[in-house]
Amino acid sequence: MKNTVGAFLRSCERIKLVKRFLGIMIIMIILSPALAEHYVMEIGSKSNPNAHLFSYDQKFRETTRLHNYPMDMSASKEFTDATRLSTRMELKALPNLTEMVIDADFIGIGRIGYLVLDPETGEVKKEMSRINHMFVGNFSIEEQIIVAKDHMCECGYLPCA
Repeated sequence: MKNTVGAFLRSCERIKLVKRFLGIMIIMIILSPALAEHYVMEIGSKSNPNAHLFSYDQKFRETTRLHNYPMDMSASKEFTDATRLSTRMELKALPNLTEMVIDADFIGIGRIGYLVLDPETGEVKKEMSRINHMFVGNFSIEEQIIVAKDHMCECGYLPCA
């Protein structure tokens, strides 16, 4: 009988400990917002010593596509994931001439190119010329692409006549 009474008392003590532990946990959960208030961040200016300045990443993107349908050609420039981007562009599209002048200063990814199709068929499968330039990093470029009927010229990479 003593063993049974002793086991019962031990189980009662365990139940009391569990209740006490649960009571403490409930109090902690209720008070946790009050305890966490010192972690609230103040957002403000440099003149407020308690305020924190925040920053964010920004990436620039710019795309231009030119289609000269009478010549069956297209030219494009695209800048993506640029942390710095400054561009200037001039476009000229005439029935016998396409000119694209690009000045760009950027940090990121830049793609410049053009595609000339067969003037007789105009089919994509019969390309006359496809030029693609890809720049990754910090660049300052000046590019001039001139495509005239039966003549192509790209200043900066290929000799222009």
